[in-house]
Amino acid sequence: MERWLLDEPVAFYRKLDGSPVALDGRCPHRSFPLGKSRVVGDDIQRGYHGLRFGPDGAGTHIPSQNHVPRVCRVRSYPLVERWRWVWIWPGDPELADESLIPDHFAMGLTDPRNTCMPGCYNFVPGRYMLMHDNLFDLTHIEFLHASSFGEGTRSDIVPTHSEGPASLGSRHEQFDVETPPFLSHAIDYQGRVDRTFGLTMALPCLHHGSDDIFAREADGTRGALLGSLKIFHAVTPATRTSLHYHFALGHGWAHLGEEFLTGLAAAIVPGIQEDVFAASEIEKMIAHEDGRPSELLLAADHVCVRGRRKFETMIRAEAVAANNRAESRPQPVLEAVGTS
Repeated sequence: MERWLLDEPVAFYRKLDGSPVALDGRCPHRSFPLGKSRVVGDDIQRGYHGLRFGPDGAGTHIPSQNHVPRVCRVRSYPLVERWRWVWIWPGDPELADESLIPDHFAMGLTDPRNTCMPGCYNFVPGRYMLMHDNLFDLTHIEFLHASSFGEGTRSDIVPTHSEGPASLGSRHEQFDVETPPFLSHAIDYQGRVDRTFGLTMALPCLHHGSDDIFAREADGTRGALLGSLKIFHAVTPATRTSLHYHFALGHGWAHLGEEFLTGLAAAIVPGIQEDVFAASEIEKMIAHEDGRPSELLLAADHVCVRGRRKFETMIRAEAVAANNRAESRPQPVLEAVGTS
């Protein structure tokens, strides 16, 4: 499978034991895409002249010659598989750190009390920050998703914010409201409820959250938790103006199984297409303004602004670290060797 990540082609495949591999997707011989080739054993065989590369990126076979030169190799990326996602480290391999991957149990993905499944994947013709902006500011739900799951959601409620060194989130509280229509039929509950929903981002790519529904007691106080919908959005830059968008969902209703989740996905996934539509259309407008449109900021953009600043801080820090590493590496010494 070929994926463009951070403006670079990457070829993904699995070895015979099922473990995933990611290689630079450009063959050093005539630049044929390795992601459009074939797998032979644990190697990937280029579909043009038959060159083969192993999981470590080293060339293993050239049909037209016996010797495989050491320069016949491609980059191999560190990969880690968690739940049903594969995490790739596109930076310096020596700095790859699995501990930076968000805790899937803490988010609810692998917690046995929840039932979770992938919802959908979309390639979006829009820059990655457009999708992050969309997920930082959930006041769009009432309007953009009016025809899907937005009914019953109010945009005039000021959310609470949370922020950590590598996280940023918002939470919306609704008291004594009708059960959200998209959930009412699914959980067979039509009474008035308290609802709290929101997302927290684990920088740089994963938004996770929940939509919690609480019963209302006769005396007007909050009652027991009726159940919780789990929500996951993964955003990966493809090129400067496109992104990969993965969506997953789950639930914590113990008496309902995966069949219920499949039906819930059918109700929610059309709303994901509305997010894709919005990002795509905004990208067109940005392109029309040569990439630098004027922008009016609202009070509700607080989390968006904080999110953009966090990204800029990370980008600058990585650039400084990369320069420092380059300067600290020993430089080759050229010596003049002559004859008299």
